[in-house]
Amino acid sequence: MQMNYKNRFCHCEKASQVVIALSFALISILTSSCSDSQQKATDKQLPELLGAGTTIRIEPAEVWRERPEDFTMTIMLGKAGLPANESIGIINGSYIDRWKFDFPSHQWGSHVPWQAEDKSSANFVSAMCSRKGVSLTLKVGESGPLKPFVNTPNHFVRSVRERFRYVLELSSEKDLQEGDIIRIQWKQVSPPAYAMRYFFLPFQFSKLPDTDRDLPIRTGDFHNLPGIRVKGHSAEYLHVTCGPIHSINETFSLNIAAIDKYGNLAEDFTGTVRLIADFDNNFPSSVEFFKEDRGCKLIDHLSINEAGWYRIKAESGSISGRSNYLVVSNKEPKQRLYFGDMHTHTLDCDGTNDMLEHFFYAPKVAGLDFGSVSCHAEYFGCKKAWDRYLKETSKANKPGEFVTFYGYEWAQEGHTNAYFLSEEDAMLVFGEKRMRKKGYPEDNPQFRTGAGNEIEFMEILGNLKQPVFTIAHVHSAYNNLNDTIHWLDEIYSCHKHDRKIRENRLRENLQKGLRLGVVAGSDMHRLTMGHLCKEPGLLWPVDSGCVTCQYQTAGLQAIFASDLTREDLYAGMKDRCTYGTSGARIVLLFSCNESPMGSNIRLPNNDSPTFNIEVGGTSELSEVALCRFDGELWSEPIQLAVKETERYTGSWEDKEFKGTGIYYVRITQKDGEQAWSSPVWINK
Repeated sequence: MQMNYKNRFCHCEKASQVVIALSFALISILTSSCSDSQQKATDKQLPELLGAGTTIRIEPAEVWRERPEDFTMTIMLGKAGLPANESIGIINGSYIDRWKFDFPSHQWGSHVPWQAEDKSSANFVSAMCSRKGVSLTLKVGESGPLKPFVNTPNHFVRSVRERFRYVLELSSEKDLQEGDIIRIQWKQVSPPAYAMRYFFLPFQFSKLPDTDRDLPIRTGDFHNLPGIRVKGHSAEYLHVTCGPIHSINETFSLNIAAIDKYGNLAEDFTGTVRLIADFDNNFPSSVEFFKEDRGCKLIDHLSINEAGWYRIKAESGSISGRSNYLVVSNKEPKQRLYFGDMHTHTLDCDGTNDMLEHFFYAPKVAGLDFGSVSCHAEYFGCKKAWDRYLKETSKANKPGEFVTFYGYEWAQEGHTNAYFLSEEDAMLVFGEKRMRKKGYPEDNPQFRTGAGNEIEFMEILGNLKQPVFTIAHVHSAYNNLNDTIHWLDEIYSCHKHDRKIRENRLRENLQKGLRLGVVAGSDMHRLTMGHLCKEPGLLWPVDSGCVTCQYQTAGLQAIFASDLTREDLYAGMKDRCTYGTSGARIVLLFSCNESPMGSNIRLPNNDSPTFNIEVGGTSELSEVALCRFDGELWSEPIQLAVKETERYTGSWEDKEFKGTGIYYVRITQKDGEQAWSSPVWINK
């Protein structure tokens, strides 16, 4: 195949050889002088892709978002050297995801990350060699289409071989030997707006494997790759979170994170933050943020000595933020309220983040209590990747602080996520025959349990002795779901689907007799778990250089549970004592005749149901609606009185109760944020 390039050629200048060689010798000295707050560049070895002994380093290793930098990539050749006319390729950190999404939020300078034609323009790359008399040739490949070889076992490898994904290709007309150093300069580069660690994939073309399964990005070996960590800066507001339900004088913690305009943690934020509470208490008036806090801080040992609904404001200069509502009662509550996200993706499947990004951002920045990375079952490349996923999920689980679940997404006839409580019990179920039919090699060692279709998938899970449950993705067909293990419906995610359609789908399935609780999630592929970016699809609109950027704000799942442990959250989900929001930390208390949301209630023949609803919004409420199915049809939502306030407390009795019914609450705020409760099921 004739390859196309945007290139052209870069040649060494002999006069600069000595200076270059000396600069290579000084690299380690200069690196060691970096401050402790910076992440230092380290040499990376990829014997299977670059040859034994070859190392690569990228400097600087840590930069600020959208602040132009010059980068140096240093390759020291190992024993095999680099034969004449053999090529080394490098994939930019924007393009190592499975599909090449080309998100503008992740682009280095532009959607074409480097160019070798114009020295005076941004993203210019040049290369020199420490060996005298050697000229190097640089070429920049084309983009290639989105998903060019969909679901083939060599999808990524073939894209690279055909020089898609803007492959930076380097070669020499002469043989290079062990110890020779290649230095690539990448000039006037504006790092992406989205802050995370970007991994770069280097390789020799002749050493590329036959299938994607054997690449570091499919084996979970991300941290063996060279990378650059991008940091957020310039805070625009403070994100303030705390546990919503407490008793008087009970201590609690307040998490404050400085957030930039893209939802990143503003790591350069320092100074005094004032705390303003709408209650009289021995409460600290301020807290100091230092450089080592990196923009987020947890304040412990706070308490409130009077019952009520409260919010806490934090402000520093022109930026501020308010917490979710705290509900403080005279008695110790039997149930607490926890927020999390059970549906996110990573580089292990078709996302852009490593799971470690999720497990840092969710508790430290977003202030979430629980979460799960739920990669597509078929995309785990091998047992090594699956084992790393289990290990990192275990390490991130800290009862009382942040709880993780083991899970993955079945994405065939329907899209349904399965979850487990222990590392030992987690079972990856997916159709081996399907994979072999598409040409995938057999897993060795074996780590999947075969299931040919969704019916088999649900049957296998339903027959397990260990605890397991499933949550339906918004796309799920609901053809073969078993509500003895399938408890919850994801009514909202970051995909831009019509909310009315999703709610109508929930109603249809409740009407079928499925006992489904309600949750929301992010299904996040481009950003981290619980990410605080508002409407990414509007912030980074579609242009000719990227795929559709349809993402909206990440949804949240709320669970009522007695404590922050896997077992207690599991029990809350099994009881359907859950609700979902479009991303706002709306506090919603909903009960019928003193039974909480999710309850299956039997009333005496002469009784009618009375519903109690309390809401603490994050902005003014525009709707509190009680939705009702009377056994035959869904009636128009009952609109309860709402004043110009963030708070609602009220009750309503259904005097027309016919003996059976399903009821749930829908909350809408003036800013467009929504919440949906799990139903209550009532029979006489």
